[in-house]
Amino acid sequence: GLVGSEMCIRDRNNGTNVVIHVVEKQEFNKQIIANGVIVAFQKSDLRFTTSERIVEIKVRNGQKVSKGQILAVLDNAILGNQLNKAKIYLDKAKSKLQEEKINYGIDVKTSNDAIDAVVLKNLKIKSGLLEAENALENAQLLYNQTIIKAPFSGVVANIKVKSGNYITSADIFCTIISSQDFEVLFSVLESEFSFLETNQEITINPFTDKDSSYKGFISEINPLVDENGLIQAKAKIDTEGANLFDGMNVKVTASQPIKDVTVIPKEALVLRSNREVVFTYEDGFAKWNYVKISEENSSSYALKEGIEIG
Repeated sequence: GLVGSEMCIRDRNNGTNVVIHVVEKQEFNKQIIANGVIVAFQKSDLRFTTSERIVEIKVRNGQKVSKGQILAVLDNAILGNQLNKAKIYLDKAKSKLQEEKINYGIDVKTSNDAIDAVVLKNLKIKSGLLEAENALENAQLLYNQTIIKAPFSGVVANIKVKSGNYITSADIFCTIISSQDFEVLFSVLESEFSFLETNQEITINPFTDKDSSYKGFISEINPLVDENGLIQAKAKIDTEGANLFDGMNVKVTASQPIKDVTVIPKEALVLRSNREVVFTYEDGFAKWNYVKISEENSSSYALKEGIEIG
């Protein structure tokens, strides 16, 4: 019986059902397949800017963190004490400034904005306020160097130290990897360079999970052929709900439509005497046809010659 462009017949010799496909001119998706590696759009190695003993690690490897979240703290008891002293000196200097305003004949209720800038600066110097503000800023900077925070939201990786360990400013405490935005790096042969273009859609399939498939769009193509005759490309991945991680190996498939070509399903092609053959149905018999393949993808062949339309 005829169903669309296919019909089913029964082999008269052994009763086997054979599906017959009516050949038509159609659009063919030419494909290239490459191996790629997932890379995080944002990835940063974090270091303390001072050397000291770690007193607390607040996160673990694999934990998701938010931007600004505290990850670890060094021993900062002395610096904390110096910071508190600097705050006390600042309060004293502010009180001294009020006294200097009175001595100068300025009402203490007068806002600083209403006082002449030169006069106000001299009063701040005389009261010690500028010096106290600078000392507080310096104490705060030193204290902040003992605390490491997440520069962006992501996942923690590569923590290898423990609380109580001494760490220097040269040591990497951990790596933060963005859990939202990923790219894929892949390479194609020099002969396939013309096949790629920016904003072209690709499909990404992780080797570890063949049932998962993600879409991406080529963001850049490096116009340089390496020593292996390969050209590197990069694609941004639509990662909504994606189960991907930095360094994952994936298969990348790029397609390009070719219109009005003769297309057959792959299962219709057989080898006879090391030549490609397709059988056609004529008057109840299977006719032997030699064919030449132009292109192929995962499911079909595009033919140069050998089969007529219809």
